[in-house]
Amino acid sequence: MLREILTDGGVNLSASYPISVQVINQGPGIWGNVATGLITAGAAIVAVMLTHKFTLKREKSASEDKQKRERDFIATALVFLLEQFAESCASVARDNGFEHEHAIAPSYPLPELDYVAVTGDWRTLPVRLMYQLRELPVLKSESDRTIDAADFIGPEYDEFFEVRQYEYTRLGLKAVILARRLRKLTGFPDSRLNATPWSAQRVLWEEWRRERKRRSLQAMLHARALAAFEIKNDMRKKAADDASDSGENV
Repeated sequence: MLREILTDGGVNLSASYPISVQVINQGPGIWGNVATGLITAGAAIVAVMLTHKFTLKREKSASEDKQKRERDFIATALVFLLEQFAESCASVARDNGFEHEHAIAPSYPLPELDYVAVTGDWRTLPVRLMYQLRELPVLKSESDRTIDAADFIGPEYDEFFEVRQYEYTRLGLKAVILARRLRKLTGFPDSRLNATPWSAQRVLWEEWRRERKRRSLQAMLHARALAAFEIKNDMRKKAADDASDSGENV
């Protein structure tokens, strides 16, 4: 009855209710719509995030595959270049020369080491390994200068050939070690440089041990000679001082 009176009196009952009362009167339907909207938005955000994650993972995998292929490519060229250099170094390490025009000449020339023909991205290699590879030609230049400074005096030319053998034994072993590290890095098979007693690696290690032993003995003899010289020098000084003291007393 009251509703009819209010309505007849021109009062809009629904308009007179507060908004909160209207929402409550509408029941749980509006909250269901809100929840549905939130779930839909959340699902869309999650889908975008997962898509982005999978895209990054796929791109990272593709980048790693490309880097591995480039690393394998440059490592292949470097391994065989270094091992060929080591083979030539082994020949120099056992080169005692041959007689030529009343002198002793080397039987094998000094090997060259040049990376110009090596193509590929050096940046795919570990920094330390890349540094050691780039350092090797510099060490070779230093060794060549040391050999040039050695005395080339007959009839045996011992000092010249000893320096020559030692320097290229050292360089050859460095090349072998670097090639081995490249093989390990890329998963390549082991080298054949140590397969036989006359293989380059075994020859180089044998010459290295022999030369180190010779140099150790030479250093010991030099130290003894120097000590004997100092003792004799001290004795001479003492004798001179005694003679001077005797003259003053007279």
